[in-house]
Amino acid sequence: MEKINIIEGLLYIAGDLGLSEETLMMHVPITKMQLENEVKQYDKEHFTIVNHGDMYFLKTTEEMEKYIKRVLDDRPAKKLSQAALEVLAIIAYNQPISRSGIESVRGIQSDGPISTLINKGLVKKKNITDERAQYFETTQSFLEIFGLKSLDDLPADDMIAEQEEIDLFFNSLKEQNQ
Repeated sequence: MEKINIIEGLLYIAGDLGLSEETLMMHVPITKMQLENEVKQYDKEHFTIVNHGDMYFLKTTEEMEKYIKRVLDDRPAKKLSQAALEVLAIIAYNQPISRSGIESVRGIQSDGPISTLINKGLVKKKNITDERAQYFETTQSFLEIFGLKSLDDLPADDMIAEQEEIDLFFNSLKEQNQ
């Protein structure tokens, strides 16, 4: 079997999480230069292989977007619970953060929301040398889903505080008019 077909298959299975250069080189086996050449020469009508940093992803081409969008729009939306959104925000703004760090901010156990976020590919575990605790950070998929290029694009604290004040004002107006 050709190496590019193996790469394509592995990236397909990896989905939105993608695979690191190291993982591909270990499992194909292939050198870094060979991997880069295979990816450059990859030519499928509706798929492309892209890399961000040392991560590789199998993506559909822009021509396929309208068809994919139709299928996805027909599916019922799977929303995150309020607890999962809280945990996601805590991780996004404080990463890497331990489970106990998340729970100290929330004041409640967060195993369920953390598992949900990991299963949805929005959060991943991060190993920190000489630390026993598990740490968590957001994934590339998180950035893509929320339309962010990097974590620097997250709203700043002052923007959030301003929005909360606006929301409180409008909520108080609604309450007065009821």
